[in-house]
Amino acid sequence: MHRFFADENGIVNGVAQLDKEDAQHASRVLRLQTGDEVTLFCEGEAYRAVIDSFENGVTVRVGDKLKSPEASVRVTLYQGVPKGDKMDYIVQKCTEGGIHRIVPVNMPRCVAKLDGKDDKKRVRWQRIAREAAKQSFRPVTPEITSAVSMKQLPALLKQHQLVLCPWEDEHACSLREALTGEITDVAVIIGPEGGMSEEDVAHFSESGAKSVTLGPRIFRTETAGLASLIAIMTLTGNLE
Repeated sequence: MHRFFADENGIVNGVAQLDKEDAQHASRVLRLQTGDEVTLFCEGEAYRAVIDSFENGVTVRVGDKLKSPEASVRVTLYQGVPKGDKMDYIVQKCTEGGIHRIVPVNMPRCVAKLDGKDDKKRVRWQRIAREAAKQSFRPVTPEITSAVSMKQLPALLKQHQLVLCPWEDEHACSLREALTGEITDVAVIIGPEGGMSEEDVAHFSESGAKSVTLGPRIFRTETAGLASLIAIMTLTGNLE
């Protein structure tokens, strides 16, 4: 069943308008017809809906609310800015995995850097997240924020219940051991291609981050965050 987002007006008296982009896709590309059933995403919820009209956009009549696939734990990925188009992959796959937010971080070992002139990249990543959310039946599109610096990071990390820092030189504490108790909000810090130095990890530890190992194998920057996310979802019962 095709999935679409409602526009900013939401559901009013049992009906909603598809947002402009989705309306064009439904009518011009998919060539849907009045009476076709669709899934509507609106304000973090999913609904059964039926196309009612193609006049002045696309209007749908909203039916029953569907069970949300959103996880019980919010995971925020603080990703060291990678080279090339690796961030496209990170955004897409982590959205499919259930990520809550992705924050690019300019770390000392980053080859690529982001600044205020890179807003076009963020817009593209947000679009990738939106499409991945629809594909994976997520009514919530993760936020892709502007890049932050190492100086800005401590204040952000202190907002989370638990902060994990997967690091290849950590051998004592596993991710399973770090996830104890009722965890509902987790931050994961992933370094860029060059990894993280001891100084970087110490900087994060001062903000309460726990260094953890992901096992004996070394993940690339574009897969480390996804591996951490899937492990967290599994250990918190969100893949059952």
